[in-house]
Amino acid sequence: MSIETYIAVLHDDEAAADDGESVLCPLQPDGQPKPSIDHDGVLYDLLEVQSRDGVFEYKRERS
Repeated sequence: MSIETYIAVLHDDEAAADDGESVLCPLQPDGQPKPSIDHDGVLYDLLEVQSRDGVFEYKRERS
């Protein structure tokens, strides 16, 4: 059994479009990326607008 993955690029804010940390994440069972990611205890939310196929951009959740 294989697990399908995608690249999530994590940004501190939307303005930092080129300076993100890339991490590998498993797709949800329905084949979609996760709406939010917990990476090292920090929550990131999926951005509505995506720029590249197979790569999903996230921004740090503000509390």
